[in-house]
Amino acid sequence: MRLPEVPEVPVVPALPVLPRILHTQTLSAEAFAAFGDVIAAGAHSSTAINEGTAQRFDDLTRLDVNQGDGTPCVAIFRTSDKSQPAPYRLTMFERHLLGSQTFVPMGQGRCLAVLTLGDASPDEENIQAFIVEPGQGITLRRGVWHHPLITLGSADVLVIERRSAEVDCDIVPIQGKFIVAV
Repeated sequence: MRLPEVPEVPVVPALPVLPRILHTQTLSAEAFAAFGDVIAAGAHSSTAINEGTAQRFDDLTRLDVNQGDGTPCVAIFRTSDKSQPAPYRLTMFERHLLGSQTFVPMGQGRCLAVLTLGDASPDEENIQAFIVEPGQGITLRRGVWHHPLITLGSADVLVIERRSAEVDCDIVPIQGKFIVAV
């Protein structure tokens, strides 16, 4: 007995997974509140100092670096425009459970803060991106998932973080494909 012929089914190539485009938003204390503090002089009251030649702005952020044997560490991260060319593809998230991190671009430097919340892993459905402009800085609360530092061109960035013999950096690869549009 002869079986009926089965027509060939054409193989359809899999569609490529297109990256999700994340658009940056203006950095404001309200928009950034879930992740930490915005550091900017204009949003706080000041006191005249040095015989009136300068204004002092106090308590611009809360540093949280003393957990366990942690101590404050002030550093400068220097990037080159060749190290992070646009488009900005996201590759991983990291978080620090024992201390906050502060980033302040120096001079005319700008950086990109890409963040999300989440417990054991980053919430990729709710990633947000902000541009930290000259004259601004940010402090990330401990436990906030963030992409490693991205600068828009070459920049020096002042960083204040927790230093300790204990490693405090959880790193996970990003599952989806994301590009940040500036």
